Formats: sequence, C-alpha cells, structure tokens
Amino acid sequence: MSAAWGGPGRRRRGVGGRRRALRGLGGLGGLAGRLLRAWARLAGGRGGRSARRQPRPEDDEGGFGSARRRETARGGGAAGSGARPPGAQGLRNHGNTCFMNAVVQCLSNTAPLAEFLALGRYRARGARAEVTHRLAALVRALWSLEYTPRLSAEFQSIVAKHGAQFRGNAQHDALEFLLWLLDRMHEDLGSASPAPGPRAAHQRSVEQSGAGGESFVQSHFQAQYRSSLTCPHCRKQSNTFDPFLCISLPIPVRQTRALNVTLVLQREGGRSLRVGLAVPLLGTAAELREMVAREGDVPPQQVILAEVSPQGFLRSLDDTEKLSTAGQGAPLYALQAPPEAPAGAHPMLLLLCHVAGTGLHRARFGPPLVLRAERGASWAQLQRDVLTPLRGMMRSAVQSTAPQFRIHVAGEPGAYLSPQDAHPLCHAAVDRALQQSPSGGPPHVALTVEWDVGTKERLFGSVQQEVVQDADSVRLQQAAHQQHSCTLDECFQLYTKEEQLAPDDAWRCPHCRVPQQGTVQLRLWTLPDILIIHLKRFRQVAQHRHKLSTLVRFPLRGLDMAPHLAPGGGRWQHPLRPPRSCPPDALYDLYAVCNHHGSMQGGHYTGVARGALPPAPPSLTPAPAYCCNSLDGRWYSYDDSTVEGVREDEVSTRSAYILFYQRRNAIPAWSASSAARAPTPHRQQQLSPIEPLGVPAGGHQAAQRRIPSCSSPPIPTLQSGP
Repeated sequence: MSAAWGGPGRRRRGVGGRRRALRGLGGLGGLAGRLLRAWARLAGGRGGRSARRQPRPEDDEGGFGSARRRETARGGGAAGSGARPPGAQGLRNHGNTCFMNAVVQCLSNTAPLAEFLALGRYRARGARAEVTHRLAALVRALWSLEYTPRLSAEFQSIVAKHGAQFRGNAQHDALEFLLWLLDRMHEDLGSASPAPGPRAAHQRSVEQSGAGGESFVQSHFQAQYRSSLTCPHCRKQSNTFDPFLCISLPIPVRQTRALNVTLVLQREGGRSLRVGLAVPLLGTAAELREMVAREGDVPPQQVILAEVSPQGFLRSLDDTEKLSTAGQGAPLYALQAPPEAPAGAHPMLLLLCHVAGTGLHRARFGPPLVLRAERGASWAQLQRDVLTPLRGMMRSAVQSTAPQFRIHVAGEPGAYLSPQDAHPLCHAAVDRALQQSPSGGPPHVALTVEWDVGTKERLFGSVQQEVVQDADSVRLQQAAHQQHSCTLDECFQLYTKEEQLAPDDAWRCPHCRVPQQGTVQLRLWTLPDILIIHLKRFRQVAQHRHKLSTLVRFPLRGLDMAPHLAPGGGRWQHPLRPPRSCPPDALYDLYAVCNHHGSMQGGHYTGVARGALPPAPPSLTPAPAYCCNSLDGRWYSYDDSTVEGVREDEVSTRSAYILFYQRRNAIPAWSASSAARAPTPHRQQQLSPIEPLGVPAGGHQAAQRRIPSCSSPPIPTLQSGP
C-alpha cells in the first residue's frame, strides 16, 4: 500500500519541455504520510492527537463530526471495511451552492493541485489572496478528515466578497465558477516563489526553472490552440495562437425529432391510426404534409393538418409554419378530405369537432371529422349532415328537426351559426374563415359542435374520445430519439470542422488583396497537464432554448489527444516566451466529472470521483459529481454532503457537463492511478468508452439553478503578472 501511495517523488517533463519534480510525499511530513495516518485513525488504528482528541460540545460540526465518529466506530481494523478514505468527504449546501460544491470536489481530486494547496507549497501574491487561502484550507480539511461546515461557509463568503456575481443565494453555472476560480488563483499566485521552509530553495528552483514566470494554473491547466484562416483562392493561411483553460466541445445534434401524428383516412372508414415520424427540427408544415401523404398513400393536397385539444379547440397548420412547436400545444391530426363533389354542386369543406359541457368540464367526444356540405343548406339539412357520420355511436335516432346543438366557428369568438337563418353557412364569420384558410391543404372551415351534457348523454351515452391505435413506428421513433448518443471523438471532430465565412464576414486576403470567404478551423496546438472539457449542453435555436440530453460516451482511460493536435503542434507561439516542445505522452485518464441535472430553467450539480467498487445495485437517484480518489483509486459520487461509491460503468451519463482529464505522465507517483497504470506506447489505441449501465448513485438535492446563458462562456486569457 505504501508503494502505491507514498515513495519518493519522480521527475517528469512538463508542457514546456522543462523538467519539474512532482515532490513526492513519502516522508513523515508529506501529505501521503499524513493521509495514511488519518485513514488508519478513521479505520480504528492507533496514534495521532486527533484520534485521542475528544469532541467539544461547542464544536460547530453540523453533524459531520458525529458522522465521522460513527464511521470510525464501524470501521473495525481495516481501511477497506466500509470507511471512506481521506478526500472522500462531503460539503454542506449553504443555499444553492451545489455548483460550488461540485467544482471544489473536482479540484480537490485534482492530485497536483490538491498536493500544492494542502501542503501550502505556495506563496500567494499580496495580502488579499483570500480566495486561494480559503480554498487551500478547505482542500486540506477534506484530505485530513477535519472538515466542518464552517470552512465551506467561509469559502462561500470570501467568493462572494471577491466575485460580485456570486453574491447571495442565486443559482449559477458551474463552468462560470470554475473559470473564475482558476483565474482568481492565477492572480493570487502569479509567479511568486514557494512558501518558506527547509526545502524552500529546492522548491524555488523546481517551480521557476524554465517557467518563464508562469503561475501554477498556467503551467498545469493552460495550453494553446491555433485558429487558421485559409484563402480559397490562393490557399494562403493566416494563423492565430491563443491560450485556453477549457475546451468547449459542441455536441452533435439530431436534425430530426419524433412527432406523433394521428391519421384519419377515408379508406379506413374514419378510423384513427397514430404513427411516429422523424420530422426535421427546422422544417415546415409543408414537409410534414408530404411525409403524412407518403405514410397514408394519399395526395398531399387532400391532407388537412390540425391540432385538436382534449377540450375540442381546433387550429389548422399553415404550410409555412415551423415544426419546432408543432404538436406541443395539442395532439396533431392529419385528416383526409372526402372526394370532390360532382360537377355543378357547390359544397364547402368542414372540419368538425364535437364537445360537451362548459368551462373546466368541457370535453371532446367522438373523432374529429371532415365532411362536405352545401353552402346554401338549411339548418335541418346541415344538422343531418353533421349527425350522419355519428349514427354508429348513437343510442337512438333523432326524430325531431329541432336544433340539438350549437355550431361555433373556430377562431371567431362569439360567432355561432343561427338555426333561424335560411342559410346558416352564409355567415360573415364563415367567409372570413375561408379567406384565412391555411395554405397547402384544401380550403376549409373549422367548426366546433357544442352539445349540452343532457342531450349528449341521451343520444350517445358515455361515449368519450375515439380510441386511437398506435403503429409500431410510434415506439420505434421514440426509442431511436431517446437513445441518441455520440462519442467524445465525434465532438472533437465537430469542434475542429472547417467552416466557411459568411459573405458579410468576408476577409481581405493580404495576398489576393480582395475580400474572400475564407475557411476557419480550430485545432489544438499544445496540451495541458490537466485537460478540462466542457460539453455544450445548452443550446438556443431562434427564441427557443433547451438542454441537450445526448449521451456523450467518453473513455475513462487512455484518451488519446494526439489525433486532435494540429500538424506541427507542440511548440508554444508567444512573442515574449521561448518555444517549448510538447511532451510525447498525449494519453489522458479521467479523474472527475461535474454533472448537471435539470433543465434550462433550473437544475442541480453533482460530482463523481474515480474508483473500482464491488458490484452494487445502481441507484435511481442521480448524483452531482463523480471523482476518483487518488489514494484508493475508487470512484465516488459527491452530492453536497452525501458521498457514495459508484461503479465505473455508472460514470458516463447523459448529465455529464464538465470532464476532468489528467495526462498520464503528470500523475503524481503517490497516486493510485500512477501505480495502477501500465506503461503504454505513444498513440496507443484508445480504449473503448465505458457504456453506462445505470444512473449514477447518490442523493438528489432539491436546490435549483438557473442557467445564465446557453452559449459557452469566453475562455479567459491568463496574462503573466509583473
């Protein structure tokens, strides 16, 4: 165990080609030694003042101390008997702080940063570096099992003091907070020398040798990408190099969505059949009309598309209407018009819907119908035409010609046909409805036939809405769209895809000296030790914003970033900084995932840390963050104060929002991941992504957060301090 977690530090080559020591933790004063002693105390071992220290009644532990004592009592004599290792500790939610807790847990499980902060191997620039000091105290407490809610409350207070956008208990984006915190640590630390101590001279040489005045954040989290602009005429290329802390990857979006449409065809005797269609997201009702016509084998000009609500409200669709909201307000129907009338007749097409009751008790019964009626028909003739299709549902025939119902012109408030009129259909509201009839389908007038409840019960009994049979396509389309997934490699391909400039954005080529619609492409130029990948789940199309629930399959081990580097990449481009070569190892292992549960209106953040636990039944409650503990190599879910173990096959979920990868040759020697990995050649074949078998374990919190924007935030550029 000591060989895996302790031992002397080893040297490695950093991002800039310089060599940096990882500062091993095998000594008694090292973090690994302290953690092992703390874990031994937690499991019931001897030694340590903390083990003999009696809790005082005035301690503000908020239940965390008592829970730790209960775990110690259960621990027995072995660390693996149920006790969690150092670092696998929860954080109290102080009011919509789930986004903050998830980010802190992911950073706490970033081994180089945790070692750097927990051992205090930094000297903050200036006396106002309170954010870094409080974060270091919080990380140190998590790894020494001395956390109390007071520490996280103080950290929240300091964050609010220095970040006005995080004041109060409002909901925030975890990515926004993560980038703000890294930028704040960069400002606090800068290129200051390490903290004084017996090894200060050695640490100073380690941190600053060849660093060019970089801060810890720059040397571990920052890398560079190249933006290339190519002229389509002369093929000359203009390159721009910029630093980044996080890669915001777009998620491939399905171009279609599942839409159920109920077909009412004449050859089926008016029977209804619901079919499932894959309609284009940015399509129009004209495309839907064509799809329905092919599905029902009828001419498109005979198809009427209408939304029919359970309360009997009708709305016909125009061919120019977008499909983004079609069928969301009410079930969508496609009705076939009856055959054309014989020559000499002048019938008009009526779309009918029967309802009974008023107000909240108003309900539709029977199927929606399409029929033809003479424009000059009397009320008695019109009543017979309306009742004829319903004879199969009637309990008794209508013997009287007296009005049995009222007829309302849909879309015309207060417009009712009068039984006293010689020709009820010769009404001004009917004329307006014909003039405003939607384009694409046959011209028609939508009418609502309103019955009083007594008459309806006498003639039709308890008849309700029609029974609609589902075709197999309904189930198949729903399953196909719900199971949409992609790989992380496909996200990178979309990120690096060439795009042509719009005519309004034409670029003046310095060689051709004329405006050109050049092509722009982003490629990675260098790679950081800690690779942060943001999945852009929040999307806006026109005025509609929504969250993508696409499952992105990402590898837990062996992510090969070499294919995503630009040709010739690996050397920094900076006018004030000497070039440095890219390390040969481009393999990364996942160690943390920040998840977001919920929608655009609100949600919950959780974290997960890595591990390999014995098989356990998957939990049905999602967890905010997953992180891999550096000491035991196991994955844990962090849902505020709740910490539970999870299996590796539970890490990849549809809620994954921010991924944290660490370069293999940058993993500290004391980490379990360093001991567990086997040496692999450069550009080894990427391991197959882990498929999720269940929902991540962990409790779910009721706290909600509002997403400030669906667009990715700007990636900050870190400038070297004076």
